[in-house]
Amino acid sequence: MKALFIPLAAFGSLLAALICFALGLILPIVRLDYLYVWTNTYSIIGVIEALAASGEIFLAGVLLVFSVLFPTAKIGCLMAAFMRARRGDAWPEARARKRLDWLGKWSMLDVLILALVVFYAKVQLLSDAAALSGAYFFAASVLFTMASNPLIAASVKARPKVGAGSIRLIASRTRPPDSAPS
Repeated sequence: MKALFIPLAAFGSLLAALICFALGLILPIVRLDYLYVWTNTYSIIGVIEALAASGEIFLAGVLLVFSVLFPTAKIGCLMAAFMRARRGDAWPEARARKRLDWLGKWSMLDVLILALVVFYAKVQLLSDAAALSGAYFFAASVLFTMASNPLIAASVKARPKVGAGSIRLIASRTRPPDSAPS
């Protein structure tokens, strides 16, 4: 039972991370109200486009790398590791797993920056801000991605080991009995 549940949990976590990540990129992440009259909503993709259009290429590039490309690469690497693990290949060395864990911690940086923007807007006298659904989907994507790494490692450990002894045992059960010498 455990050998079936853990790989399903790992796959489910990766799939949820991918869906939440896509929704987190396209749905509005923050609503800013100015003078309690004007309201703007922004998505991650919308912010990158607006920064690039206004000439802030460096900021748009940093946001693109750390909010879009980096999480996409991480989810892709985890998907590849999951597929390798399901084929029976070895899970990447401990050093690579530690790197993925370390990089996963930096994924929450975008969520922290969004929280700071909302806090800053709220302490201003004539403005207000609120986190919207995109922010929650983006944060959920980060959490699902962080959870999938140990689940993939556990699914490799939960696989039944098939070694040379197991193959000999299976072969001896399937071989017809030797005929008696005549």
